[in-house]
Amino acid sequence: MELLITFLAGFSIMAGVFAVRMKSVNEERVEHFSVAMAMASLLALLAFDLGPEVFESAKENNWILIVAMVVVGFVGLVILDGFVPEHEDNEDNHDRGNAHHIGFLAAVGIIVHNIVEGMSIYSLAHAGLKQGVIFAIGVALHNIPMGMLIFTTTRHQSRKEKLSVLGAVSLSTFVGGLVMEALSEHLPASVTAILVSIATGMIIYLVLVELLPHVFKTKDLKMNISGAVLGFLLVLASTFIE
Repeated sequence: MELLITFLAGFSIMAGVFAVRMKSVNEERVEHFSVAMAMASLLALLAFDLGPEVFESAKENNWILIVAMVVVGFVGLVILDGFVPEHEDNEDNHDRGNAHHIGFLAAVGIIVHNIVEGMSIYSLAHAGLKQGVIFAIGVALHNIPMGMLIFTTTRHQSRKEKLSVLGAVSLSTFVGGLVMEALSEHLPASVTAILVSIATGMIIYLVLVELLPHVFKTKDLKMNISGAVLGFLLVLASTFIE
């Protein structure tokens, strides 16, 4: 089940591709809705599940270590995101040569980024299925704008090159899950708390540094509110599933 969750989270890149290809879809509004929904669902996950769990782990284990691992997750994603270009449309994006360069850099950065995220999704799903599913949904929604970016900047490449790039990016999260699957049998149970703490730090970064600023800068109030409400209700409903 953990591997299936990581696979689906990574394959969400293709949702961004489909959004761009469908002329009837407003790409910008899709992005606003998906980012707001990801923000609300991950924020609720932190407040209702991961926050209390990390706090309990800190009391039961070495609290300095747990806090340090949260910081490692946060800083690690800061470093990884430094290799991912901004996806907002600008004048440079309309130049074909520069767009090809941006698409390549974005693909490389996102592949490395998603491998680490896949490891975190697997770890959370292994510790608690509900947490893993919610985190995967948040990552999937966050991936939609990235799919838009990659498809837009590779639209002038050959079909084979385009499919190779999209395939590598889509499967990168699953690769992270496979890495954790291979390592899980050799890791002591105490490592789970550390991995959950690292994943929590990554989620804090996603919410505070990427998603919240994006929502605040967006003037599409309708999409922001509807996405945020749906994301929150998703987490709320999941409490009755577990």
